[in-house]
Amino acid sequence: MDFFGPEAADFANVRALNHAFLLRLRDSRQGQSLRQGLPADIAVLIQAMTNLQVERLALSPFLLLSLRERDEACWYSLGSDEPNLNLLGATSRHSDELLTTAVSFLWQLASRNSYAARLVSGANLGWCERLAECTLLHVLRTAADRDGLLQARFAADEDFWRKLLGPGLSSGSRVRHSAHVTCLQWLLTDDPAVHYRRVRSAACDNPVPTLSVAEKPRSH
Repeated sequence: MDFFGPEAADFANVRALNHAFLLRLRDSRQGQSLRQGLPADIAVLIQAMTNLQVERLALSPFLLLSLRERDEACWYSLGSDEPNLNLLGATSRHSDELLTTAVSFLWQLASRNSYAARLVSGANLGWCERLAECTLLHVLRTAADRDGLLQARFAADEDFWRKLLGPGLSSGSRVRHSAHVTCLQWLLTDDPAVHYRRVRSAACDNPVPTLSVAEKPRSH
């Protein structure tokens, strides 16, 4: 079976979402609740990031934000339509443009290529396939009805974030790129319940060339 990774346009969307998320995470007021899940020293480093460092970190070839994709309890209603739930009411209570955009992006990517959705989110293929089987309306309704859905990726993992905030911010593109890919592999092999042998090689084969193309016009 052939596996096809994300396309250049998909990585552009990942980069845009990462940039918006990092700006919120860094913000003293808006990011306060998000930073609570991070180790204290990591939170301090994030708040101290410059705009240039935000741009560099946003180039990571996976989503730095998490939608709690591995939390089965959180997404328990994903596989079943419940027409009696009030979408408009839920949306008005939890309106969040970044959350809506991230959920919509993963839904459309999973609908087109579940494997690519797994590569950028770290979710297992089963979750991606269930997401693709739902209507966008149902997915947005489910997301809007969940508190605390938007989180930092691996918020409690200090080593993961030290890699991103250390070599992942390097002025050297090769060092920075290597750190990002290492964290991508970390993401894809972290879940012991899911073992896809091709994932690690795909992490090297698919995102690296595309990310390199995306980085060419930058001189950071």
